[in-house]
Amino acid sequence: MKALKIIVLVLLSVVVIVYGMAFMMYRGMDNTLLNQEYYQTVVSDNEIPALVHDEIAKMIPDIVRDGLTEGKTITDPVQKAGVDAQVDLISGAIIDALSEEWIGNQVVMVTDDVVNSLTGESGKLTAVVDMVPRLDEIEQNIAKGLEQYSDAELMAMFGAPKAYIPPAIAEQIVDQLGLPETLVINDLVNDMAPGTITMVRGYLSLMSTWLGLLVMIIVFLVFLVLCILLLQRSTGMQWFGIITALSGVLFLIIKSMYSNLDKIGSTAGIDFGSLPVPASTIEGIVKYTFSQMNKTAIVFIVVGLVFFAVGLVMPKKQEQV
Repeated sequence: MKALKIIVLVLLSVVVIVYGMAFMMYRGMDNTLLNQEYYQTVVSDNEIPALVHDEIAKMIPDIVRDGLTEGKTITDPVQKAGVDAQVDLISGAIIDALSEEWIGNQVVMVTDDVVNSLTGESGKLTAVVDMVPRLDEIEQNIAKGLEQYSDAELMAMFGAPKAYIPPAIAEQIVDQLGLPETLVINDLVNDMAPGTITMVRGYLSLMSTWLGLLVMIIVFLVFLVLCILLLQRSTGMQWFGIITALSGVLFLIIKSMYSNLDKIGSTAGIDFGSLPVPASTIEGIVKYTFSQMNKTAIVFIVVGLVFFAVGLVMPKKQEQV
């Protein structure tokens, strides 16, 4: 009979440890990936708008050049000089229009929309990036830029001197770029990863149901009662304390193992070195994210130690009585 009690208690302990670690993971996600303040901190501390702006500045000239030449290699020196000048003009106009401040505002808007969608506050992604003001600014930048070129340079670029270039040339250039007036985030996500938001929202809904704070308290209270029934009161409290603290310790150990960027890359099959964001920045974000998951585990460890200590002290008090 005693052996059966131990077997049942061990099995229950394994279930509680796994459940406790799952609860800690969910709470960690709730404090990070499902928390808008987390994204604001990450964006601010890691200067994400500046990084994105730098990457755009690197990408735009090649995109503009391919658009002007249709991917062909220009060998004629005069024609090449004209294309180079157009690339500089248009690229500079686009890069200046897509400022760091504007990028930062869009990041906040989009992440806020994603969080609201995943947490169920909104039915779907509703964020729309309005590009019309950016297109107008690009047009204005091109118009200003054209004023800086000589007739000879304009001849190479457009085959006509300034006097024969129509006033609407800047508007025509922007129209030819084919940039959209709006970017609907929901459509972009559905195109790149159809059904992802719905799937993730379903998982999160399931997790919130089974890993909520109330359910966790009930599970651990039931486990505490069973520990006391299967063992003596003091021994049962010690066992409960050990298992509770152990779940927190194991979570911290496993989390620390996977907080390494190389480990995450090998597990997920991601080559972080090929991403446009520096590996050091990604590593900093990962460390910050995992550090925000420590709080619940520490609470579990402290609570477990308290119950263990009470279980140790309890027999002494009984003897004194």
